[in-house]
Amino acid sequence: MKNRKIYITVASVMILFSLAACVGMNENFKQGQDFVKDNRWEEAIIYFQKAVSDEPDNQDFKNELARAKQQAAKARLVKAKQAYASAGKNFMALERLSKDADVMISMDPANPEIKSFHTTINEQTNSLKTSLKTLYQQSETDMQKRDWIAALNKLTQINAIFPNYEDTGNRLRRSQSEGVRDLYQQAVNLGKQEDWKAAVETFKAAMDINPNYLDVSKQYREALQKDKPEYYVAKAAKAESDEKWDRAVYLYERAMHYPQADPGLKKKLEALKAQASQLYFEESIALMKQDKLYGSFKKLDLARNYSAALQDNPQYRQHASQLCAALMKRAEKFMEKELWGNALTWLQRVEMLSPNYPDLFQKMNEVKDPITRRIRKSIAVFDFGSPSGEKDAGKIAANRLLAYLHQNASVDLRIIERENLQSILREMQLSQTGLVDIKTAQSVGKMRGIDTFIMGDVLHFSTKFRDNPTTSQVRVLVNEEDIPNPDWSDWRIINPKPSADDLKNAPPRTIKKPNYQFIPNKQGVARINALLEISYKLVDTQSGEIIANTVSGKLTKEDKYQEGLSIANIAPDPLDMPTEAEVLDELAKDKIAEMGRNVLKHFQSLEVEYFNRGQDLQKRRNYEAAIEKYTDAVYDEKLKGITTPISQKSLESIEKLIEDN
Repeated sequence: MKNRKIYITVASVMILFSLAACVGMNENFKQGQDFVKDNRWEEAIIYFQKAVSDEPDNQDFKNELARAKQQAAKARLVKAKQAYASAGKNFMALERLSKDADVMISMDPANPEIKSFHTTINEQTNSLKTSLKTLYQQSETDMQKRDWIAALNKLTQINAIFPNYEDTGNRLRRSQSEGVRDLYQQAVNLGKQEDWKAAVETFKAAMDINPNYLDVSKQYREALQKDKPEYYVAKAAKAESDEKWDRAVYLYERAMHYPQADPGLKKKLEALKAQASQLYFEESIALMKQDKLYGSFKKLDLARNYSAALQDNPQYRQHASQLCAALMKRAEKFMEKELWGNALTWLQRVEMLSPNYPDLFQKMNEVKDPITRRIRKSIAVFDFGSPSGEKDAGKIAANRLLAYLHQNASVDLRIIERENLQSILREMQLSQTGLVDIKTAQSVGKMRGIDTFIMGDVLHFSTKFRDNPTTSQVRVLVNEEDIPNPDWSDWRIINPKPSADDLKNAPPRTIKKPNYQFIPNKQGVARINALLEISYKLVDTQSGEIIANTVSGKLTKEDKYQEGLSIANIAPDPLDMPTEAEVLDELAKDKIAEMGRNVLKHFQSLEVEYFNRGQDLQKRRNYEAAIEKYTDAVYDEKLKGITTPISQKSLESIEKLIEDN
């Protein structure tokens, strides 16, 4: 037993000496251990990796490498947490930490603390990335709306997260430049409206962007001096003495917005409104006697707005009834002339004064219906002429165009159904394709309420199939036949009496002779070329204007094919192509859609066209016709369910045109 222990001890010592000798021989491992003593783990990793590379099966080297990685990851984690505490929402700092966390997780993937840190950093980085994109898109929308304060707020947030993100720098400069200019002008305009509280806030916003812009600081100080009830009271008293009742009322009301305003102002304002109401009522009566109905309406409207009690006055009710009757009479005169927009303008004044006035509802409908009908431009499509040999091409093109227009036309366009058009043409004793005379077209259009005719000719509607086959000769092994082997004959001459062993080493008695043949293999390229050309014109039945255009196009489909030879291992590649009709159909669909887009382009933004026409008529002093066009602009937007400055400008123009009536 004692000898056995001695043997084990000696063996262990020998193994240790052997390992020590081995380690001593690996300089990389030794260098790594030196770095470990100084806690320079990442430098130690480099040398341990080299040592493992030198001796891949050395488990001790692998263990030391793993331990060094774990310690290096821990050291990195301590520094990363310190950096994270001060990173805040700085995207660049978080992105660096995210990369550092990736390195740590690769060093020690099992460490739960590192895994948690890695997840937290990545989630916050991704969240910030999403916020950046959202804020950037929102800033673009704000800039388009010229909401510079909102845009600057978002761009400043972006810059704090990620300096110079995409085009943030240029956007900031533009928002600051245009923002301070717009805000300054807004503040000046608010001052002109005597809204000094809003003016102060807006001047302050402009100063926050650029305190040195023009005289913004001076304007801000002056606005502050006026942003108080005493200023408004003094101005209101001056307006009252000048008998500017509306201005006086407005200024007293602004003074009362301040908590520190004199409580006695309320009674003063009520007395002023009662006085102004009576004066406006008397002026309304006087203006109606002069047949200045719009002026009378405006004064009466002011009178009742200033004093609700006035509406219980028998004199008010009598005058309002007489004024409504006069307004209705004027509207009816315009209805007789079919000036529906002018009639509507006066009926709307009746509605404002007395919504339940007798026959008003019926009259309003009688006026609104023709306005709605006339702003819905109607379009009729005739069958196009067909080329020889393709008698259905014109009808196909017209039907496709009709389908496209039905699907894509805006609600202020009415596409005449084919059946309705055929009925009209039968009554007029005209054919689907025979209406080419412009005067006849205008006559039919006016009689049947069709604004635009589309007619034309299909000039080309064809396909051509071409096949370019070639035949190649393929050398193919057809069969093999057995023939005597010359080597066997020679061998037998040399070995006339061969033994069994000799025969084992002898050449074969016969050999295979290949039989090759050249077999044809058909291959080629097939093509279908489609050609379409349509000439068309739009005829305005009101003006007789003709707009002509042409759409044309080509489409080629091709495919390679070969018959194939199984005996030569050549796979067949059959022809895989659409039919000629399918190719032509694809081309027609594309080109007729192009034609449809061109047609609809002429009817885009009809509200703008109506408004511009109204302005032109107004300049020519044709005021009644101008009102009709302004009304069309308003109702076109109502029909589309949209709101743009066009409607407001149109209503303001109508108001201005009837001021003296």
